[in-house]
Amino acid sequence: MEEEIENLNSQGSVRSKSKTKSIAEILLVIRDRWLLALSLALPISLGYVYLKFQDTEFFQSSSSFRLIPPPAVLNLQKVDRDTQVQGLVAKHREGLNSQELKASVIQKISDNPESKSIMLAPFLREGIPVGVESTISYSISVSPPSEGRPRFVISSTSRSAKGAMLVADLVQSEYEKLHKSKKNQQVESVRNLLEKLLAQSIEKESQLADEMSAYKKNLGLPFIEDEKRDTADRKSQYSAEVTTSKLEQIKIDSLLRQVLQIQARIGSRNSSSRSKDIDNDIALIKDFFEIDAIESFGNVPSLRKTLFDLEKTRMRYQEGSPGYLERHPKMLENARQVNEVKNSLIKEVTSAIEDLKDKRVQLTAQEKEFQQAMEKVQQDSMKLSEIEEWLINKERELTVVRTSTDQIQKRLNEVRIEQALPSEQEEPLHKEQYAFLPGGPYTPDKAKIKRTGIYIFLGLFILIPVSLELVDNRVKSPFDVEVFIGKDLIGGIPKISDVEEAHRPLIVGNDLDDGLTESFRSMFSRIQMNSQTEYPKTILITSAIPSEGKSLISANLAYSCANHGRRTVLVDFDLRRPGLHKFCGIENKTGLVSLVNVASSKENLKNSINDSVQEIHPNLYILPSGGKTRAATEMLEQKEFDIVHNELKEMFDVIIVDSPPIGLFPDSLAIARKVDDVLFVTRYGKVSRKIAKNLVENLEETGVNVLGVVLNDLPQKKAPGYYYSGYYGYGYFRYKYYNKYYGKEKKSEA
Repeated sequence: MEEEIENLNSQGSVRSKSKTKSIAEILLVIRDRWLLALSLALPISLGYVYLKFQDTEFFQSSSSFRLIPPPAVLNLQKVDRDTQVQGLVAKHREGLNSQELKASVIQKISDNPESKSIMLAPFLREGIPVGVESTISYSISVSPPSEGRPRFVISSTSRSAKGAMLVADLVQSEYEKLHKSKKNQQVESVRNLLEKLLAQSIEKESQLADEMSAYKKNLGLPFIEDEKRDTADRKSQYSAEVTTSKLEQIKIDSLLRQVLQIQARIGSRNSSSRSKDIDNDIALIKDFFEIDAIESFGNVPSLRKTLFDLEKTRMRYQEGSPGYLERHPKMLENARQVNEVKNSLIKEVTSAIEDLKDKRVQLTAQEKEFQQAMEKVQQDSMKLSEIEEWLINKERELTVVRTSTDQIQKRLNEVRIEQALPSEQEEPLHKEQYAFLPGGPYTPDKAKIKRTGIYIFLGLFILIPVSLELVDNRVKSPFDVEVFIGKDLIGGIPKISDVEEAHRPLIVGNDLDDGLTESFRSMFSRIQMNSQTEYPKTILITSAIPSEGKSLISANLAYSCANHGRRTVLVDFDLRRPGLHKFCGIENKTGLVSLVNVASSKENLKNSINDSVQEIHPNLYILPSGGKTRAATEMLEQKEFDIVHNELKEMFDVIIVDSPPIGLFPDSLAIARKVDDVLFVTRYGKVSRKIAKNLVENLEETGVNVLGVVLNDLPQKKAPGYYYSGYYGYGYFRYKYYNKYYGKEKKSEA
């Protein structure tokens, strides 16, 4: 059995701690407060159902149309089917919701005494004066199209079943009539409008064509493209003439520079009869003959021939045998003749220069004329561009008008074809469902109201207990311990009712309750797992306030340690109200206080301990307080206390210390610094979560290892959900099922 408990404990230790309440816990919370929840949830849910049942009854009937668009082949151009269907749906939805249709239905009912009586009867029975229009209520819905065929549903609501059917039927039939009438009117109106628009478009087209023709005629430009080409040709010609004139001017300027340079060289030389000077003059004169504008000007050709002849004669005189000297009469005559040719040539050159200058002036004037002509051509070209742009804009406008004319003509043809179609092809809206007599009221929906009432009841039945549980901040569950306090739950002790209060510390020692004994064995295993030290160890048992069962836990835990083979001593450190000696039936004359006083001698101390402790169970000894004192903290500061404590560690495996409530006295905090582990005990619904958490944190600040929390005095009805083995691995599971198992065995033995 012990091995099974150990296995269950190990399973529970590796299981992750839940941060939310389990379903089992919620069910237990509900079970704890079911009567309150029932007293509130039941009247509220029944009240809701009763009030809803008193609502006025309304009946509902419906009828429907199916929209079947005409085939696309009937149109003159390809039609986007989706767009067409959407347009038809919008049109019919608007028609079915129109005030005109509603007025027609009201008029039909008002004119028929039987129909009027059907609609007004429910109101007359209640003595409510109303008109026919107040009794009519219907809505239009469109179902998603199936194969391009949407469905229009007319839903009518009335105080009577016949009234609902009557309105649904009238809306369907009246809309059919109204739609056909409007259809014919609309088609005729559209045809007249299209014919008018077509005439206007044709007239506009003719006006634009005439305007363009008159514009060209007024400007004398019947063929603007020819005019543009002529202007471009003239512009190109004048540009070439200007270029030629500029090139000629450049050429003349170059000739003038050459001529003037040679002229200046010749003019700077004086006439001389020396042979060398004459040769140089001849060479300079020849340079003139190389210039195109000079060689053919005036008498230059004859002067050139004369100069060549004189040069030859001069060369013959010089190269003869014997040759003539410079002063020879023939040489002098030759030089004179050369000089005359030179002077004549200079005169001719001067005339040529003047002629070139005149040509230069003429060319400049000519260039200016050509430039002016070209500017005029440019202006003409810009004017032609403006004219062309105007004509292009008009052409575009004419194209738009022609396109519009074509579109209007096509649409007019479609309308004419539509008018010529048979009526079954003309009307795409067909009756699908006729109005029916409803078998029962549409509202109130009693089945739905009943379901809602049940939902309200169940919701309140769960919400009220859970809300109250959340508002209650006392420690009452493992969830509170592990989530709010933040410590492990070491064990849960159920409310003890079968054992007298005086004997409860001896439950394990005297085997008064097998199930509770198993619970303390489980607690022993949990302490072993959570402890950070090996034996010997000192465990402090404390609580927040008195009457939380710390002494009960201390005594039975000590018995459990002893039963597991641990040499254990139970120390009563509650020096203000000692009580452990009472349940053992021993005196409190010697104990912890007296031992501290004689601790100076170790030998005497050991003997004193043996005299003070009393064995109350195999392996279990009790050390009473040995008196009362309010100076427990001062005693703890004495070195003698440490000597006693260390001696006890040498003599025993486990030291269980029962201390005063930590929430009232500082004794527990003071001794916590000297022990190995602390076990915090709290009673079900006794202390708030915040106080318990703060006290545990105070203990941890001393540096001691807080093993966890023991939740004492659990109500029997809560224990199963809180302490089942699969979740926590300890506590009531063993208490419940151990007694169930061994109880049957004992009965059978009896």
